[in-house]
Amino acid sequence: MSSGRLFVTGGTGYIGGVLIELAVADGYKVHALSRSEDGDTKLRTLGAEPVRGDLASLDVLRNESKKADAVINLATAYVFGQGKYEDALPIDNAAIDAMCDGLVGTNRPLITTSGTLSAQADPNGNETNEDAPPEPSHLNVRIQAENHALAQAKERGVRVMIVRMSPFTYGSGGSGIARFMGMAKNMGGLPTVNGGGNRTTAVHVNDAVRLVLLAVEKGEAGDVFNAGSQTEVTMGVLFNAINSSVGVPNKDITYDEAFAGFGENIAWFLKAENRASGAKAQKKLGWQPKGTPVLEDINSGSYVAVANALLGK
Repeated sequence: MSSGRLFVTGGTGYIGGVLIELAVADGYKVHALSRSEDGDTKLRTLGAEPVRGDLASLDVLRNESKKADAVINLATAYVFGQGKYEDALPIDNAAIDAMCDGLVGTNRPLITTSGTLSAQADPNGNETNEDAPPEPSHLNVRIQAENHALAQAKERGVRVMIVRMSPFTYGSGGSGIARFMGMAKNMGGLPTVNGGGNRTTAVHVNDAVRLVLLAVEKGEAGDVFNAGSQTEVTMGVLFNAINSSVGVPNKDITYDEAFAGFGENIAWFLKAENRASGAKAQKKLGWQPKGTPVLEDINSGSYVAVANALLGK
């Protein structure tokens, strides 16, 4: 299908920009949702045709999905740090419904994204797969959007699939790693919680995007895939690398201190154990992660320039 037409939401974001670049290089014709003239300019620079609207523009979503050979939804109405995801959930769900309206009765795929943190950690410390029970925390509202999307496969026969992104989807000097480096510099050290021994999941953004494009080609209705390639890195080792990159000391605090200082969402994120295996995508889709490992990328790769800029070098 690599000469087909893709409709992409979230194309002006970090993952979306990489997806458009690689999809265009593969021969896709990409149409992407844009909310502004700046978004139009960015999308055209990446090689995509901008389509004006947002996740509340249901007629636009419906019509563009109807014209597309595949739809990739990377967007959410939730803005991190502004309100609660519960407030964005109805918008996200209505957007999925509209996209499915354009695809129902066809075998054309809709890929939508969530996060590997939606799965409960294995009690024995092993990796989890896509069938792991959901994280029971009341903060895990995003799983409701995932379940709503998957219900469209069962109820309406739409070829819906989920790609769960890692908490650390990184590379090219961007995403959360760069933001954490800035926070570390400003705070005089980014803290771990209760020793930082909890492990997390990481994936290079290029690898994550390749998984999405493979799912378009080979995935089946109802499939869920973890975009995870590294599951042995602890938050302590990761944050130590981030702190060292900008010349600030390591810190460790209790969960209660994190809760009081940063709020429940970030406190939970800092202490979460998450080891999401990407084996299913490797076996079923032929996914082969090849990106620079996260610690190497921080210490000697794309994040060196970020650190130098923060340090005024």
